[in-house]
Amino acid sequence: MAKTRKDVIIVPWDYSEASEIALQHAILLANEVDNQIMLVRFIKEAGLFGSKSAKQAEYEAEKVKIKEVAAEIVSKYNLDPVRIFIDVEIGTKSKVVDALVKDANANLVVCGRTYKLTDKQTLDIREITDMLSVIDIPFIIATTAPTHAYYKEIVVPLDNDKKMKETLQWVVYLSKYYNCNINIIKPYIENEYMKKDMENNIYFTKKLLDKKNIIYGIKTAKKGKVFEDEILKFSVNIDSDLVVLIINKFKKMVKEDPNYDATIPFLVINRNSEVVKYGGSFR
Repeated sequence: MAKTRKDVIIVPWDYSEASEIALQHAILLANEVDNQIMLVRFIKEAGLFGSKSAKQAEYEAEKVKIKEVAAEIVSKYNLDPVRIFIDVEIGTKSKVVDALVKDANANLVVCGRTYKLTDKQTLDIREITDMLSVIDIPFIIATTAPTHAYYKEIVVPLDNDKKMKETLQWVVYLSKYYNCNINIIKPYIENEYMKKDMENNIYFTKKLLDKKNIIYGIKTAKKGKVFEDEILKFSVNIDSDLVVLIINKFKKMVKEDPNYDATIPFLVINRNSEVVKYGGSFR
């Protein structure tokens, strides 16, 4: 598969418009840093009373089908054939996804908002998040095709969470790896204890980004407004390409507002992500 780390972007593939959109984002990112793309088709396990021979036949048929798709993608997007890999996996349990990521030396997963697992089963955005919550690399959830030729503006919500440093490590990595500007938005805080934590986070953030020579700006959300709403408004106003959130905050946003602006791609970071594995020096 990949020759080195930071080589492969995985795209779960189900032949749908959603997976095509995910592919377009993957191509955009892969072109920026000369990565490779792996299309992965997950098929349901045979089950307790299922036929193993029938499942094997399905597996072989899917390998042929997705290989044909890969050839069409190469032609449609004028890609070098060596840039596209294919894979078919039986099952979607956490251990399958986690093992695939590690075996592929992947640094990113990109999927559509509604991912069709099999011909009779789909995963909504909450289920996608749960399925990918086991992996130790970020994943992008995209709902519309990219609006720019490359990712340039990234929005990073910054609050008083003392564990925010984990997210910032990935922000530095992404900024350096994909050459993006960082747009930070923080909530309006009146509580003195929370404000102190916020000030500490701001200080650490500025110090880290300045040290890495990263271009950034900081905006404060309006007083009395729901912070999640302010994040989305800010992202739209600056025509951002991506919003970066730690997984528990993304789940909170989806839970509280399942109809959030679907035009904005989200890059979701797992709390157990080990950024040092994928660029400890941040390039």
